[in-house]
Amino acid sequence: MKAITLIDITETNQTRNRSTDKLACSQQANWMTFVQTLMLRTNVLCNTPTVSEYSAAELKKLGFGSDYKTKQKVWEVSISTEEYHTLPEVKDLEDDFNMVPVISDLNESIVINNNVFRTTPKAKNIIFQADDTTD
Repeated sequence: MKAITLIDITETNQTRNRSTDKLACSQQANWMTFVQTLMLRTNVLCNTPTVSEYSAAELKKLGFGSDYKTKQKVWEVSISTEEYHTLPEVKDLEDDFNMVPVISDLNESIVINNNVFRTTPKAKNIIFQADDTTD
């Protein structure tokens, strides 16, 4: 499974107890919020997020909200579980993540008006993609 978001979830491993870098601490806080929300249903393993830029056409094709009409920074994370666990359904993850608070004004290129993950059509800023596997 893959998660793709317009919210800065950079994993910095910096916390207020170990760093005075406010940006790095806030990015780590968003990362921890992301991981903890994923783990509401099962324990997961995540790789470190990668950051890239997607064109408006690519964002639309992926299903991001119609609010995003220009090129944007995107964070991508691969998600898996240990072999005896199964990943939650995409719909369940969308329900879990909708309206979860985040810290804004980090390195994201979008303007976050409500400081939350959104999974609703107009302002969708996080997408989950199930792996295409065949048995």
